[in-house]
Amino acid sequence: MPRFSVVIPLYNKEKDFPLTLDSVISQNFTDFEVIIVNDGSTDNSLAVAEAVSDERIKIFSKKNEGLSATRNFGVDKASAENVVFIDADDYWYPNHLQNMNAILNKFPEAKWFATAYEKKINNKLTRKMVSPLSERVNDWIGKVNFFECSLADSVAHPSSFGMKKDFFVALGGHNTAITFSEDTDLWIRAGLASPIAFSNKVSAVINLDSNNRLNHSSLKSRIYPDFDLYDKEAETNPALKQYLNVHRYSIAIQYKLAGDKVNFEKYKSKLILEGLNAKQKLLLSLPRQVLIKSKAFKEFLHQSGFYFSTYR
Repeated sequence: MPRFSVVIPLYNKEKDFPLTLDSVISQNFTDFEVIIVNDGSTDNSLAVAEAVSDERIKIFSKKNEGLSATRNFGVDKASAENVVFIDADDYWYPNHLQNMNAILNKFPEAKWFATAYEKKINNKLTRKMVSPLSERVNDWIGKVNFFECSLADSVAHPSSFGMKKDFFVALGGHNTAITFSEDTDLWIRAGLASPIAFSNKVSAVINLDSNNRLNHSSLKSRIYPDFDLYDKEAETNPALKQYLNVHRYSIAIQYKLAGDKVNFEKYKSKLILEGLNAKQKLLLSLPRQVLIKSKAFKEFLHQSGFYFSTYR
């Protein structure tokens, strides 16, 4: 049995997937299998996967069902106790699985675990995840409260985290009814069940500049997690309460940008304004057209190599 099963959901990523797959099979730590789940791709993604000859790779194809069902399918096919994930347009540094293994060597009982990551926003701008854990000494490994440490960038990312297979199954896996931020819903359930073991050594890169990023999808087609399900728990869990508040703010802003007043007011009405910073409160109050211009200016800064965020 391998130490890790690497699950890769694959859908129409023929241009970015070669780098992703190469980064996985080129890992310094070699005790792993690769589970590629082709989710009904209509381009040459499957051919890209089949062109790589490596006995650790297992390829499965199914009809298109979306990320949640595809990740669940991949976990079901995994033979290792520890399942790690990577999206088909992101990539790992050669030491990523070595980094994961170091976490589990220190905390073999950890139910879920993750490493620090970078976000490649464009060719001029790559920045490290924003987290209080980044301020710790280099190569720090410890267990943390997921919610307390995920108010800017999440401690876990779909391409930088892993779970014990039995823990994933016990949680019910991804909720297939959710089409956007399905990972956030899983992490809330995981964070309520167990602390997360984390390494602040960067070993994964989130490629936000890829050719077919899901974030480009239409807002109208998105089904978000139902955060109301966790409000009762949040009454006695301040860290969870603030985590939900930040995510509701983010969704409210998206609806305001889209001109969806009904859903904007729905999410805004549940916000705890005292839990937002000055920049976030300002954006909530701006007229839509000014907000759109503010977003365009932010994107201009990013294209020029300068990072700006309302989460810090």
